[in-house]
Amino acid sequence: MKPERLRNELHRITAHEEQYRKGYYDPRADAFPRIMIDGIEVMQFSYAKISAESDGNPFQVRKHSRFRDYPLHIHDWIELSYCYSGTCTQIIGTKEYSMKTGQMLLMAPNTIHTIAPLGEEDILVQISLGQKYLTNNFFNRLSSSSMVSNFFIDAFNESRKKNNFFLFHSEEDERLRLFVEEFMCEWYDPSLASLDILNSLFSLIVSELVNVMDKTFEHSRNRGGYTLPLLRYIEHNYRTCTLNDAAEEFGLNPNYLSSLLKTQLGMTFNELVVQEKLSAAEKLLINSDMSVSDIINYVGYQNMSYFYRKFKERYHCLPGEYRDRAAIGS
Repeated sequence: MKPERLRNELHRITAHEEQYRKGYYDPRADAFPRIMIDGIEVMQFSYAKISAESDGNPFQVRKHSRFRDYPLHIHDWIELSYCYSGTCTQIIGTKEYSMKTGQMLLMAPNTIHTIAPLGEEDILVQISLGQKYLTNNFFNRLSSSSMVSNFFIDAFNESRKKNNFFLFHSEEDERLRLFVEEFMCEWYDPSLASLDILNSLFSLIVSELVNVMDKTFEHSRNRGGYTLPLLRYIEHNYRTCTLNDAAEEFGLNPNYLSSLLKTQLGMTFNELVVQEKLSAAEKLLINSDMSVSDIINYVGYQNMSYFYRKFKERYHCLPGEYRDRAAIGS
C-alpha cells in the first residue's frame, strides 16, 4: 500500500462512522463488563478478545472511530495512539491532554481513560500490544535501556501507578511519521514477510520515541522543567546517585524533588534508581559473561539479598534462571 492510498483509506468515513455522525448508539458497548475503580464505573476490555478476532497477531492496529462518545474504560494491553491528522483530546483519569498531528501517546494497561469525539479531519490510529509480545527478542532489538524501554518492561507490573502514560511531543519528527506510516501501510496491505517487517518497523518506532524523549528532555531543561532532566540524571548516574546528590545537582529540596517525581511518575526517586539498576543488570545477564555477583557489584548493589529480592519481584525468577531462559530463547 502506498502512503496516498493509506491516507484515503484512513479518511474514508466507514458505515459505522456515518451512523455515529447521525447519533446512532452502538449496542455492542453493552456487551462489555463494567467494574468500579475508586468509585468510578469503567468499561473493561480484554486483549484476548481483540486478538482472537484477527488470527492471534502479536499486536493489533485500529483507526479510532470518529463522531462518537466513549465511556471511561480500561484495557489489559499497552496502547500507542498516533495522531495521524487533525487533533485529539485524550482524557486520562480526570485530566485532558491535547494531541497534535504527529504526536504519539504511550499508555500502560489498566489506565482509566477515554477520548473526546473526533471530527472528520481527526484521525487517531491505535496500536495495541499484548503482554506476550514483550519477549527477550523484543527488548534485544531496542537500542537503549531508556525510560521508554523501561515503560514496556514495567507496563504489566500491577504495583505501578494507575494512569501511567507518556505523551511524546513528536509533531516535528519526520522519521517517526515515516516509520508509523510504513507500519500502517504494511498492516493494512500485508506482504509475504509482513510479520518480520512489522516487528522491525515497530522496533524502529520505539527507538525513535527514545530519541524524541531525549529531544524533549533538552526542551524541558531549557524552559525550566525538572521531570525529564531528573530521569536522564538517574539514567546516567544510577550506580551511585542518592536523593541528596540529585537534589544538590538541580538545586532543589530533597523532599520537594521526591514529591515531584511521585506526583509526575507515581514512583519515588529510590524506585526509579532501582528500576535503572535492574534494567542494567538484565541487559548484562543476557549480553555478557559476567558472573551474577560481578553484575550486582557493577550496578551498584552491596546487599546481594536485596538485589535478588528486587530482581525476582520484577522478573519473577532469579538472575541465573533469567540468564538460562534467555539463552534457550535465543
